[in-house]
Amino acid sequence: MVSTKRVALLAVVLIAVLGALALFSLTVGMRAIPLSGVLHALQSAGRQEPSDLVVWTLRLPRLLAALVCGVSFAVAGALMQGVTNNPLASPSILGINAGASFGLALAMIFLPAASLQVTIVSAFFGAALATAFILVLASLKHGLTPVYIALAGTAVSAVFLAVTQVLVVFFDVAQELSYWTAGGISGIRMTAILGVVPWTILGLIFAVSVSRSVTLLSFGEDMAIGLGGSLSRIRLRAGLAVLILAGSAVAVAGPVGFVGLVVPHITRRIVGIDYRLVVPFSALLGALLVLVADMVARTVAPPFEIPLGAVTALVGVPFFLYLANRKEVRG
Repeated sequence: MVSTKRVALLAVVLIAVLGALALFSLTVGMRAIPLSGVLHALQSAGRQEPSDLVVWTLRLPRLLAALVCGVSFAVAGALMQGVTNNPLASPSILGINAGASFGLALAMIFLPAASLQVTIVSAFFGAALATAFILVLASLKHGLTPVYIALAGTAVSAVFLAVTQVLVVFFDVAQELSYWTAGGISGIRMTAILGVVPWTILGLIFAVSVSRSVTLLSFGEDMAIGLGGSLSRIRLRAGLAVLILAGSAVAVAGPVGFVGLVVPHITRRIVGIDYRLVVPFSALLGALLVLVADMVARTVAPPFEIPLGAVTALVGVPFFLYLANRKEVRG
């Protein structure tokens, strides 16, 4: 059991580090802007100087997108791992991100003039469809190992990505969809951030409200039932939170992978298995990971940028292989 003082201190440290890195990220880019210039720009929103415009129209929306996506993917992954009791579960591994991308493709093809909110709802639809496929596969056989479910999710993800690519080629929308399929937040606009933030807040409310029940479920279904929990209700509420968080994040940044896999494991190592702590600390660490990954993506090979999804994959793929080879995961 982690002491309250330690939790509070850790939260303060993480928030301070996140704030410092967030401010530093506004100085990073093709055109270096000193910290004094960034602070001046933040204090003068109406000015038309080049550095002010760069901060307000390019870097600040990108910063907010990194924070929102990191929070959403990390919390969604934490809930998935807690509800399924599967250490390999995450929106990217189980195909939810690919399903959301499929929903985005449908919206771009059949509703090209749709608003961001319609696009987000389409991403929800695709994510829910992918989840349904996973549940059907899981119901075909009892006693599935985490690795088997992860492989099933990978197969579902491959199917949705293949169908998405066929639709993209057939309807000639490759250029419009390439921004999302690569997984990145360059070029994001403030209007998109303002449109997705309410969905993120709603998903976090669901996640916090179900966190205590997920803690009980992580000890086993029998204990959760014995303590008065309803499995169907817990899974429904957690599932809604996952769909809202993952779907809205994919609508903004595309299928950025492995954030929801790596962050929950690190969080549980730090604060334990109480999901009343895992959820908020996953949010902080997820935002921190995506923010650092985005800074790496735009600075490692200037003037070019590496897709954000590629940077997170460099961390996530070895971590996934490590988890898959652990003896307890196989069982």
